[in-house]
Amino acid sequence: MNALTRLTLLAALASLAACGGGGGGGGGGTVAAGPAGVVPGAQPNPTASASYADAASLRPFITAASVPADGQVVVEFQLTDDQGVAIVDLTAGDIRLTIAKLGFSSIGNLRGDWQSYINEIELPGVGPGLEQRLQATFEAGTAGNLDNNSDGTYRYRFAASISNITDPDILDQAADEDLDLSYQPERTHRVAMEFRNAATPANTSFDWIPETGISQIDGIFHYDVAATANCDDCHQQLSFHGGSRIEHRYCVTCHNPGTTDANSGNSVSMREMAHKIHLGAGLPSVRAGTPYVFYGFQDRPVDYSNVRYPNDILSCAQCHGGNATGENTTQATDAGDNWSQFATREACGSCHDDLDFAVHFGGQANDENCMSCHQTTGVAGSIQESHGNKSRAATGRFEARILDIRNTAPGEFPMVQFSIVDPQNGDRAYDLENDPEWTNPPASRLAIDLAWSTTDYANSGNQGDGASAVSINALTDPEAVGDGSYIVTSAIAIPDGSLAPNIAATGSGGAVVEGHASVDFGTPGNPSIEQVPLRNVVDYFSIDESSGNAIARREIADLDGCLGCHGQLSLHGDNRTDTVQGCATCHNPRNTDKSVREIALNPPTDGKDEESIDFKTMVHGIHASAFRTAALQIVGFRGFTTYVYDEEHVQYPGDLKDCRACHLPDTFTLPLNAEVLGTTFDTGADITDPTDDRVVTATSSTCSACHDAGSSKAHMENNGGSFDTTQQAIDAGLVIEQCDVCHGEGRSADVRVVHSLE
Repeated sequence: MNALTRLTLLAALASLAACGGGGGGGGGGTVAAGPAGVVPGAQPNPTASASYADAASLRPFITAASVPADGQVVVEFQLTDDQGVAIVDLTAGDIRLTIAKLGFSSIGNLRGDWQSYINEIELPGVGPGLEQRLQATFEAGTAGNLDNNSDGTYRYRFAASISNITDPDILDQAADEDLDLSYQPERTHRVAMEFRNAATPANTSFDWIPETGISQIDGIFHYDVAATANCDDCHQQLSFHGGSRIEHRYCVTCHNPGTTDANSGNSVSMREMAHKIHLGAGLPSVRAGTPYVFYGFQDRPVDYSNVRYPNDILSCAQCHGGNATGENTTQATDAGDNWSQFATREACGSCHDDLDFAVHFGGQANDENCMSCHQTTGVAGSIQESHGNKSRAATGRFEARILDIRNTAPGEFPMVQFSIVDPQNGDRAYDLENDPEWTNPPASRLAIDLAWSTTDYANSGNQGDGASAVSINALTDPEAVGDGSYIVTSAIAIPDGSLAPNIAATGSGGAVVEGHASVDFGTPGNPSIEQVPLRNVVDYFSIDESSGNAIARREIADLDGCLGCHGQLSLHGDNRTDTVQGCATCHNPRNTDKSVREIALNPPTDGKDEESIDFKTMVHGIHASAFRTAALQIVGFRGFTTYVYDEEHVQYPGDLKDCRACHLPDTFTLPLNAEVLGTTFDTGADITDPTDDRVVTATSSTCSACHDAGSSKAHMENNGGSFDTTQQAIDAGLVIEQCDVCHGEGRSADVRVVHSLE
């Protein structure tokens, strides 16, 4: 939490000492400020101007807001491009505006709900909804009056009055739903804007208390429980309603308890809707057979019943976080801790939607008694403890370290010296033979994996059934060095070509420490043992490098990109955790699911004898479930599970064409590194011998993982790609991909251009 945010929160508490809900006092003037925690930029440069429609990005900023006697709010704002150049050709048709107040909460000054002043009535026409409902909406810029000062600054006067709402139907509907639309100048108000018809959308908002003239940078309470940056960790850019709504602070001016979808009967309050959408398929109501559906634009149904959140649904701080809970939150907010401090029927019932609050522990007619149970000293315990992932949190107690790798020349049996320490306890080394974390049932697991070569792993000569890394059990008689470290020795030698398939390893290899500890989270007499993933570590060793120095595998993917959505990436029984480089040792171009597909309990329906598990094809294929023409199907461990990566099971929340979400800069452009191998789709008569493999050329295998349509593949073949060749033919120059002629950097169809990344 930065200092400015702390000061803002302290000031908010001070200003709320004598008021409820959103703060308040007296007076009613125009105030000048910007978004909370943001210092206004320089005034627009009036000596130059930029075109609104052509600006690469927009920088709107509301500088003032006021409520005249007639209640028609006046908003003053400036607009520039990203270089600070004034935009002077904005029209009223380019903007929409909302305005809402922060209402009172009976459970405390740090709670409240936004209520829009601008509303309409929706009549049910499709779906199960039977009653008309009130819905918050916007005011189109053409309805009010926009003054252009011709220097990048503007003044807008609302057509709607917030102090004199006269539509009897709106007022009656609000009364039926127990909604208060009255003007309350002592409360925090928010005006928000969206800018449309430009190259990129933009939103901005402004908070102030009309009666006192206190603005958002003066310490008023905003009730921001989440932030756009937290949403964008996964969504890249939150974008809805035609792509023009991208800021959380804007969204909540409509998405509040005063807005309901009449066709479904479901609330679109952000507090309820966002929780339900992210839980999706896990909602008790959905599991019981009731789909979670909204009827959106033109009454089209949007079904969220198949959504599967890629993170731990209990990780509330992934989206919410403040001074107390925001350690891992991208952007903390003034009310970000509220999830851990205030239980409400709406928030809790959004996920636990099988709860009947009318009978829940004697009946809960309101939220006032929730915290009597849901706190540290209450019978239900604290909310934070109830939503904590003890296993994930305990990962920080374990750190693997590779201290030495030796005997790694061809024909030698590698020896790896390593330790597992507790960073939270002065780096105390664990005793692997006696400490319960490594001897507790269910059995802990610790392995050292060896792979070669780092140019592109293939693991030929691993003496195994496939192309996976050689795995050494590090808990079976490891040799204690005496300083808290251990040495294990591989039973498989670095291949020297003397054994089948008679291919000697060259270059450099990689070593990975992977596995999981077992930790007892119970109490005396009541054990509760859980697996705790160990963050894998990777180090490299020379096999026959002329310099004697190991060469690491190239870095392609950005682990932080993975964790932005997944929080913790832990697969294969909690053993392979938070390391892309570790995964690549097995998920390499020569590995397929053939050995387990042959014994699959539920055989795939794709008609294939095997499927590649090469990272460059598998990861793309999984995330592109909604784009592919055929779902990727892979058989997992020992044939127990067949994974079908279709849109029902995987919904990528970001922009699929934005390679930057997962890749490090400049690692997704063409041409590919010359050392990248083609991807095996047929391991031939001998699964251990790569020389009889049939492969897809490297670029074609990567691109076709998303672009799997026949026409796309034909295009690749017409430009040198092959979907049925050998690595020998590629290495001999008999098959040459020419994709970079058009798709290379700076070319007419540069990957950045066709993926709209410029």
